[in-house]
Amino acid sequence: MPPSGRPSPGVTAGRSSSSFPLARTHCRARVPSPYPLPYPPVRSHLSLARRALSSFVRPDARRTCLTFLAALAVSVAAACEPLILKTLVDRLAAVSVAAAGAGAARAIAAGIALFAAVLAFRIIGAAWVMTSTWRVRFDFEYRLRSQVAAKLSVISARTQAEIGTGGLRYAIDASAPQSASAFTDVAFKLAPALLYIGIAAASMARLDGALALMVLGCLPLPAAVAALKASRQTARDRMQHRFWTRLWAWYAEVMHGMATVRAFANEHAEERRFTRRLRWAFACIHRGIAVDAGVTAAAGIAELAARVAVLWYGGFLILHGRMTVGTLLAFLGFVGGVFAPLQQLVDLYPAVRKAVVALTAVFAVLDAEEEAPDLPEARPAPRFTGHVRFDGVCFSYTGDRQALEELTLEIRAGETVALVGPSGSGKSTILRLLQRTHHPTSGRVLIDGHDVRELAVQSVRRQLGVVPQDVVLFNDSIAANIAYGRPRAARAEIERAARAANAHDFIMALRHGYDTSIGEGGRALSGGQRQRIAIARAFLVDPAILLLDEATAALDTESEQAVQQALRALRHGRTTLIVAHRLNTVRDADRIVVIRDGRVVGDGTHDALLASCPTYAALVRHQLGAEPGGAPAPAAPPQGVALVA
Repeated sequence: MPPSGRPSPGVTAGRSSSSFPLARTHCRARVPSPYPLPYPPVRSHLSLARRALSSFVRPDARRTCLTFLAALAVSVAAACEPLILKTLVDRLAAVSVAAAGAGAARAIAAGIALFAAVLAFRIIGAAWVMTSTWRVRFDFEYRLRSQVAAKLSVISARTQAEIGTGGLRYAIDASAPQSASAFTDVAFKLAPALLYIGIAAASMARLDGALALMVLGCLPLPAAVAALKASRQTARDRMQHRFWTRLWAWYAEVMHGMATVRAFANEHAEERRFTRRLRWAFACIHRGIAVDAGVTAAAGIAELAARVAVLWYGGFLILHGRMTVGTLLAFLGFVGGVFAPLQQLVDLYPAVRKAVVALTAVFAVLDAEEEAPDLPEARPAPRFTGHVRFDGVCFSYTGDRQALEELTLEIRAGETVALVGPSGSGKSTILRLLQRTHHPTSGRVLIDGHDVRELAVQSVRRQLGVVPQDVVLFNDSIAANIAYGRPRAARAEIERAARAANAHDFIMALRHGYDTSIGEGGRALSGGQRQRIAIARAFLVDPAILLLDEATAALDTESEQAVQQALRALRHGRTTLIVAHRLNTVRDADRIVVIRDGRVVGDGTHDALLASCPTYAALVRHQLGAEPGGAPAPAAPPQGVALVA
């Protein structure tokens, strides 16, 4: 909905536009941001600068300092050019009046050589400074992108859900270059520009104080215009940053769900939403550009006024013999030289303004909550045998409801345990705690007697094999997907794992065999084929502990039989935890553990639980379609009957 509260034109029913509201097209700075983000307010420029220097610049401090000093030297050389030109022109004028002698010719030649040397130094130095500036900028951007990318791999699911995948990507793709560009501009343009203006002001004051005041009196005009527009432009930049973050988060969501969009014939509706939001964004950008152009125009008008003043008053002084032509040329040179760095300073402001917003977003991502980070004293995990124990474990996702409450469970090495229970009872949470995706609120998760919180997360996960219901495959070859856990595995090992997973035959039936590209998300394969690729991936890493999270829940009967056969081979000799969805998976387990409201309410075999655990008996009765109070379920229900919803 627009801020006016009226529905946006062209918004179709079925998907509310309130999740992506539009601001007014004219994009006034006082209009609130269309998308509230979990970003903190813009921090002080000084605190942002200190942290940016410490995080991204300190490793390259030597090159940064050399580039800074070279930029200052180039600025000094540029400030000396008008003075050298004044001396040279005045000497030439003096020679035209008096007879030219050998000494005068040598002096003129020396002046020309000095002018050429200073000019050459400025040109070559400026070229080196530009090259080195880009090197510093790329290093800054590389470190920023690297730190953000490293953070994204451990960021909490809650933060990722709040910002969105597209929004996180925007934090890298847009914020990184803006921040790096602003840093190099400030580091290598601000101080040299101020130094040039200082030298030029002192030189003009020595040449002619009144004319210097005329020139310097025009300098504050563009700065005053920029200051008047500062707060509105900053608000607009923050709004745009939030907008693009939300836009790309939404767009990534639409692309991921394109099959659903097409199924409901909403392609044109989503296209209209996208183009309408782009119109708002471009209108906002255009308004900001118009303001920046006004500041640039003010600088140009100030420079024009200064040149006219110098020509008018300087010409008057020359006609009355109170100023030389060389001095007038020096003033004209200083006018161009002073307003060029002044324009640089004016142009720096929008860059710094955008960088403040971008760095705030970057540091918000870097400071975001992590999922179960390693403790400072974490040590590598030894080779596991597979003995698992949950000792009085409590866990809550949001703090208001316990997902697990005083859960105690022991699984012997090599044992297969099925976890069953109603939806939301905490079954998948048990697997996540074992993978160190989360830390328990209280209690301990032990593997071979080691508290997993005291072990490095990477060393724990390398010894776990996970086969989820929703398999994630990458747009690469089948061989690369199988070898994802062991990228350096030999082709023979990959094929051996595929054979064990009952996948070799269908792989060889494909056009390019193991080198077949499976498309984004493995869309070229069926659900059962994707599951068997995931099982082959687990086979290849040879895990000590196997975690099966409803791995056959969404498969048809034929595919399920093939996958079950592969799973039986994979489970052999390994500790296995199964979040059960199909009863034939449960029947093969050594034990069935019933979870309800985060607690263990039953533990035993199928027959024993039917007699002793009302929760388990109710689940079986419900899935078999028995009415409450009817006959009890048989001890061996038909294969393929689902155990939980």
